[in-house]
Amino acid sequence: MTGDWPVVLFVLLAGPAVGSFLGVVVDRLPEGRSLWTPSACAACGTRLGPRDLVPILSALRGRCRHCGTAIPAHLLRIEIAALGASALAAALAGSPAMTLVLAAFLWCLVGLFYADLLHFRLPDVLTGALFISGMALALVSPGRTVPEALATAAAGMLVFWLLREGYRRFRGREGLGLGDVKMMAGLGAGLGPEALPLAVLAAAVLALLVAFAEAWRGGRRMNPQARLPFGAWLSGGAVLALLL
Repeated sequence: MTGDWPVVLFVLLAGPAVGSFLGVVVDRLPEGRSLWTPSACAACGTRLGPRDLVPILSALRGRCRHCGTAIPAHLLRIEIAALGASALAAALAGSPAMTLVLAAFLWCLVGLFYADLLHFRLPDVLTGALFISGMALALVSPGRTVPEALATAAAGMLVFWLLREGYRRFRGREGLGLGDVKMMAGLGAGLGPEALPLAVLAAAVLALLVAFAEAWRGGRRMNPQARLPFGAWLSGGAVLALLL
C-alpha cells in the first residue's frame, strides 16, 4: 500500500462508518426525509442505540433486535462497498493526501451507485460532494490542474445536457435525468479529460450488458424504453477508468 500507514488505517476504519451514513443518505433523501432524524427501526419505530449502529456488525445481525424485522440487505452491501472503496483508495493513491481525497471520491460513487440503483435518484448532496472531492483530487494528483478540472467538469456537463435535451426533443420523453448531468461535473473534475471518456464508454457497456442479462434471465426481448439507472453505471465506469 502507498501512503503513510496511519492515514491508510484511518481510511480503512472509516470506510464502514461512512458506508453506514451513506445507507441513511440513500434511504432518506430520495424520499425527502431528513438526515438528522435519529435512526429507528422502520417496522417498530424503536430508536436505535449505539450497539445497533456498529457498522457491518449491526447489519450482519440481519434483524432488528427489538421486533425481529429483517434489516434491508443493501445496508450491509453499502458498508462493505465503502470498505472496499477505502482499500482501493489506499492501494491506488500515491500520497497520504491523495489517499484521503480518493477515498472520499470513491465513497461518493458508492452512494450514487446505490441511490440510483434503488431509487433512480442522484441526490444533490452526493453529486455536490462528488464535485468537491473531484476538485480536491485534481489538486493532489500529479500533472493535474484546477483549470483543467473545471474545464473537464464543464465539458462533461455540457455534453450530457445536450444529450438530454436532444433525446427529449427527438423522443418526447426524458432519457437522462438532471442528476446524471450534475454527476458528470464531479466525474470530469476527478477523472480528467483522458479518463472521463473511458468512464462514460465503460458505463454504456455496463448498462447494455446488465440490460441484456436481465432480459435473457427473464426470457424476454430487451425493452428500449425501460428505465436504466445510468448513474449507477457511471459510478462503475469511473472505478474502471481509475483502475486502467
